[in-house]
Amino acid sequence: MLLKSVAFISVLAVLAQSVPASVKVLPFVDSSLPVKFRQVIAEAAPKVPAYLASYAFGVDLSVPVSTSQLQCIKQAGYAAVFVRAYNPAGQGSFDQNACNTIQNAYYAGLGTEIYMTPQPSSSKQGYQQLDEVYQGLNNVGITVRSIWIQVTSPTNWPANANSNVNFINSIVSRARQYGMTVGIYTSYYDWNQITNGWSSIGNDVLLWYWNVLGGGVNGETPASFADFRPFGCWTAASVKQFAQVEQVCQVTVNRDVYVAGSMLKAADAVEEDGKIYTGGYITGK
Repeated sequence: MLLKSVAFISVLAVLAQSVPASVKVLPFVDSSLPVKFRQVIAEAAPKVPAYLASYAFGVDLSVPVSTSQLQCIKQAGYAAVFVRAYNPAGQGSFDQNACNTIQNAYYAGLGTEIYMTPQPSSSKQGYQQLDEVYQGLNNVGITVRSIWIQVTSPTNWPANANSNVNFINSIVSRARQYGMTVGIYTSYYDWNQITNGWSSIGNDVLLWYWNVLGGGVNGETPASFADFRPFGCWTAASVKQFAQVEQVCQVTVNRDVYVAGSMLKAADAVEEDGKIYTGGYITGK
């Protein structure tokens, strides 16, 4: 916690020195991680355990990745990649890197899910931020079937839980209008701090929770759901992030586990008109 606080204060200090006083600076938002371990050097991740036949493994990331790197990730035993499609920097914007990464993952034989790290302090409403993701991917021939909304790092969210609930609900409602499956990426602590334990988001909303002890291999928790405890409206989870800031095939990632068999075949990732599907692979526990 001390490390996280020091890193946060350091970033604010840099921003304060580099931006004129007349310019409004939005609160600092992590680009990807629910916990930022800025002084952790990513080390090689352990091999995917072969004995856990009931589970499948994936990675989540916020950086562009090549086809060869993704082929390496697949060969290392991973079946899915969670790609960030919305960058919270400034007022928030569609992450253009997602387009190539999703296409590269398809050619590598990996399933893809997308997540958005929204900017709750933006002048843009939540649904407008989702529109940017939907339109940005659709413009390059990628059909979005599901979206995961990152709700982590309470210091990056307004203190008003009702305002946060309305913002999240705006995204969820718009996603439903598009016919998307919706999931939330959060933790017991994050959800209670940000939304005051909001429990009426809807039983159709999936959960991807994180639980790590720190960045790197030593901070990993078991690659299973044994540590899950109900919160919000969720009595079970679909995905767990059990490791952060590790390297797989020279790419810094977080590692995730989900129930084997809950993922559609990668061969089903293209429509008849040639468009690539993203999302809809994780169907629940």
